[in-house]
Amino acid sequence: IGLEELKKVLKDKNTLLSGHSGVGKSTLINAVEPSLDIRTGEVSTSSHHKGQHTTTFAEMHPLQIGGDIIDTPGIKGFGLVNMEKEEISHFFPEIFALSKGCKYHNCLHVNEPLCAVKEAIESNNIAPTRYESYINQLNDYDEENHYRSTSH
Repeated sequence: IGLEELKKVLKDKNTLLSGHSGVGKSTLINAVEPSLDIRTGEVSTSSHHKGQHTTTFAEMHPLQIGGDIIDTPGIKGFGLVNMEKEEISHFFPEIFALSKGCKYHNCLHVNEPLCAVKEAIESNNIAPTRYESYINQLNDYDEENHYRSTSH
C-alpha cells in the first residue's frame, strides 16, 4: 500500500511497529509524520545493505492525523514453538491462499511440481521479499525440536 493509504489505516488508532533491527520502522514513521524527525541510521555499506539499528527504547509519538504510533527497537531473534514445517505457510496469507491451488496438499512451495505459489512468484503476483522471508523461515526450522528460530 502507499503512504496515503497507510495514513488512512493509522488514523485515530494506536499502532505499534515491530520488526528486525534496521528494516526501516523509524524511517516509515518519519514518512508518515515528518515533523517527528526521528533519528535514523544510514543504509549499511556492508554486503547486506540494510538499515542500521538506531532506536534503543520504545517511544509513543502522536500523529497529526489522530492516534499514536509506537516505534520500537529492532527484534534480534524470533522463535515459534510446536509448529510443523508445513504450518509455516499459514503465517503468510498470500502464500497460504495460493497453496490451495498446488497439486500436492503437503507442498512446501520450494521445488515441488505444479506449485501454485511458485507460479505466482514467477508471474510477480507475490513480492519476492515475502517469499524470501518464507524460505528463510523454512530453512531455520529445527526438524528435531519442531522449533523455528531466527537471529539476524
